[in-house]
Amino acid sequence: MHPSFLEKLREKTIIFDGAMGTMLMAAGQDPVKTPILLNIDQPELVTDIHHNYYAAGADVVITNTFGGNPIKLAADGLEEQMVHLNRQAVKLSRKACPADGFVAGDIGPCGKMLKPLGDISQEEMAENFFLQAGVLIEAGVDLITIETMYSLEEALAAVQGVKKAGDILLLASITFTKTKNGFFTMMGENISQCASALVDAGVDMIGANCTLNSADMIDLTKELRASTDTPVLIQPNAGKPVTRKGVTFYGQTPQEFAADALKIREAGADMLGGCCGTSPEFIEAVTAALADTQSVN
Repeated sequence: MHPSFLEKLREKTIIFDGAMGTMLMAAGQDPVKTPILLNIDQPELVTDIHHNYYAAGADVVITNTFGGNPIKLAADGLEEQMVHLNRQAVKLSRKACPADGFVAGDIGPCGKMLKPLGDISQEEMAENFFLQAGVLIEAGVDLITIETMYSLEEALAAVQGVKKAGDILLLASITFTKTKNGFFTMMGENISQCASALVDAGVDMIGANCTLNSADMIDLTKELRASTDTPVLIQPNAGKPVTRKGVTFYGQTPQEFAADALKIREAGADMLGGCCGTSPEFIEAVTAALADTQSVN
């Protein structure tokens, strides 16, 4: 556990960082290339991105390990480098981290479906996440964030793996889509179902990230807040993506994003951050907007 994180959470709205992939592409990196390799190939670039997010006001930076679990790495023939890639990612985050900052070890989906839809068992998937979580914890992260989970069952497998790996503060974020009937995962699970199952599994914090823009996240936050007493993290995309000549753009401005972030906080979020399309400028705008409301109060 990292008690100072929980203490800070009781004192203020915690700010997480924004997108890593967006920043790597802005720096000219091939979006097809496995981003985790840059922890070794271009460590200065990754460290600079982390530093810029901290400088923009982020309390928490997430390690560049989204695709760092063994199953995901195996798709690119990198499973034997799992330990080194994850350790290096934590090292780079720590290098950028100020004394009062935090490093969250990032765990993303494995890219496989559970049986009977796929060929992976719950036990195999949990073991996959256990192996990555063990490296992240040993390397010295302050907390683990499981994110961009399109399936509750995969999220629960990840929680099981992290719990087996060690006693550490744990956050799990689910990705929802908005339909005419409400918010649902790709597998058809609703917000209250996900929140209840994750709390029963022992997570310390629950979140929602990716796919939805900041305006849609306002209503989602209200529903998530009504479904759980645990701290809530919301990380929207920077508006709806538009693709031109094969390049994806997000049209929302940092100021528009920050205005919605204040509404998300009012709706019940304890922690705010960004997902696809966001940058340090977005985090800086959110930080400034929060500071303005506090000065008025």
